[in-house]
Amino acid sequence: MYRLFLNEIIGFIRRYKMITEKDTVLVGVSGGIDSITLLYSLFFLKDDLKCSLVAAHANHGLRGEQSDKEAEFVRKIADELKLPSVIEKIDVLGYMTEKGLSKQAAARELRYDFFERTAKKTSANKIALGHNANDQAETVLIRLLRGSGAKGIAGIKPVRACSERSESNKIIRPLIEIRRDEITEFVKEKRLKYVEDPSNLEPYYLRNKIRLELIPLLKKEYNPNIIETLREAAEIVGDEDEFLESYCSTIMSAIGSPNGSGFIEIDVLKLKNFHIAIKRRIIRIALKMIKGDLLKISAVHVEDILNSINKGFSGKSLNLPDGICVLYEYDKLKLFREVEVAEEAEVRFDIPLKIPGETILSKPEYKFIAEIISPVDFVAAGFSLRNKYISFFDMDKIKGALRVRNRVNGDIFHPSGMKGSKKLKEFFIDEKIPRRERDSIPLIVSGDIILWIVGKRVADYGKVDKDTKNILKIEAIKGN
Repeated sequence: MYRLFLNEIIGFIRRYKMITEKDTVLVGVSGGIDSITLLYSLFFLKDDLKCSLVAAHANHGLRGEQSDKEAEFVRKIADELKLPSVIEKIDVLGYMTEKGLSKQAAARELRYDFFERTAKKTSANKIALGHNANDQAETVLIRLLRGSGAKGIAGIKPVRACSERSESNKIIRPLIEIRRDEITEFVKEKRLKYVEDPSNLEPYYLRNKIRLELIPLLKKEYNPNIIETLREAAEIVGDEDEFLESYCSTIMSAIGSPNGSGFIEIDVLKLKNFHIAIKRRIIRIALKMIKGDLLKISAVHVEDILNSINKGFSGKSLNLPDGICVLYEYDKLKLFREVEVAEEAEVRFDIPLKIPGETILSKPEYKFIAEIISPVDFVAAGFSLRNKYISFFDMDKIKGALRVRNRVNGDIFHPSGMKGSKKLKEFFIDEKIPRRERDSIPLIVSGDIILWIVGKRVADYGKVDKDTKNILKIEAIKGN
């Protein structure tokens, strides 16, 4: 019996290329039946797989003396198998309080951090965990009940990167297709010892309620093969999800514009051409790029974003968990961390412009180069210099010193070539300049008169004409 059991496991390992020759595998061992089965299975197969093993145990310390006994139990098992072991006590309760997490979430974060650190310390390139087919079925049901999409329903991946920070190390789950009753039979046949966590028998947590109440009901009343059915469904959905993720990432690169500073801008007119399923996934990809993960992001958040687009609520912003802000304006969907924008919006600047000379603005980063040139030089330069970051003015028409500042309430602007003036706010609206960018646009001013909205438009005041004798040339260079 146990040989068939091991053949099934090694076949699964090879199908997913979980372990290759000369790999060092860190085996997470809690001391429970699943992790003990995993440890012994890999121990029996290590010569066939040509790999080495290290046992790792995170002592959560949640049950006092009992937790310490379990840690010692794992150490003795590793010693009996002549395997190196690493055991570490982690402060779940302290971390839970510090981060405001549930006990289960805090324990999980600390446990995975321990595995990753220990893998690095022991030069292990694979981390093996003991999740089985029943765990997969429970996870699928939990996520269905919580309203997850395809990615959630795909359940636990057999192989995945250890973390966003470590793509080389892989988490593997060699037992993910093995049912719990098969594990129980293996343990009985080999007379293996393990420890039982009494909390697994208490129907207080959702996973335990599903394990102890819902799955037995489904098995008895609806489908005796419910575990295998849910596992197969997760595998199929997982394969399709992987394909869609790759496909949508390609689309995202065509319609999205990350600017490298925590902002992503998506062309909504292009986004609208795609099927709703593609739209949802592109939004999720963008959110993950900004946030680093999709924790606390639900289907409701994605639908709220799409509703803003569909209803044409330009200028509307949505606040998502962990300081993520989504703003839809002027056919652009912009995603960013709200704290970063808040810091930028608070910056005020008002400094004198050196004529001639260089003026440095630290935030936003600009360098302004001002010089006086003759009409002959101006004609020689031609209009090739008249790009949006170079402007020319009649120096003799300008009264008073020039300054570089950002907008203030009540600013009025008289654009060159137009009759009359308009409020600066109205100019920004007409030019479809997003609100979050308006405070960071430098203005060249003389007293209360705006000469130049840098990078956007020059004023009628101070313009060069046929009678101009002294020309002020100002060049603005972004990023100094």
